[in-house]
Amino acid sequence: MEFPTRTALAGLGPAEYEALVSLREAVNTLDVELRTALAAEDRARAWEANAEHGAEERRFAFEVEAFRDLGRAAFRCADEIEVLLWRYASAFTVLGISILERLAAGGPPLSDAAVERLCEEPTLAEFERAISVPVDGLLNREEAQLNRRREERAKLLDFIEIAYECLGDTEIDNPKDRATAAGARLSVDHPKNMDRPWTGGHLDTLVALARQTPHEISRVLKT
Repeated sequence: MEFPTRTALAGLGPAEYEALVSLREAVNTLDVELRTALAAEDRARAWEANAEHGAEERRFAFEVEAFRDLGRAAFRCADEIEVLLWRYASAFTVLGISILERLAAGGPPLSDAAVERLCEEPTLAEFERAISVPVDGLLNREEAQLNRRREERAKLLDFIEIAYECLGDTEIDNPKDRATAAGARLSVDHPKNMDRPWTGGHLDTLVALARQTPHEISRVLKT
């Protein structure tokens, strides 16, 4: 899906447009690198299994240990990239929805300071607020397409509830109540040694929504 041209987004201020372009590049690159890291992990696990089978009758099997360590390294790499992808895709999404909101309200372009702030990783509450904005007043779409957009947002609202549960888990050090967790940023505040809340496809849903948003903005600007 190609990014809309500057002409198609002529109703945006320079800061809005440039920030969308920059975040899109970051998200696309991180998404590719995440898939590369996950593929590297899969290859390492396969090599380890094959090496274990071939080493049954041999005295030395250092390759088994090497491939096992390689798999662990690839896992850590993928985990770190997931955190980065969340950080930038969530900011991309919140910025895009904020621009759609200001277009719906007929307001002027967001200021440079406002855009810079929106390009930071959102708190859980900021992300929840953006995802909760009704699509009916934002998007120029047929009802069937609006329903698909609602479903995407519903999946992300489920993810947000999972994140609140993770942050409030009584088994972790310093669990947060909901009010405190609302101010958390998942890239730094997610509990260590706990599965990320975006497992199960939520990160893919977020990336897809982030990529869609500039096209939704372009569609709105045409009306």
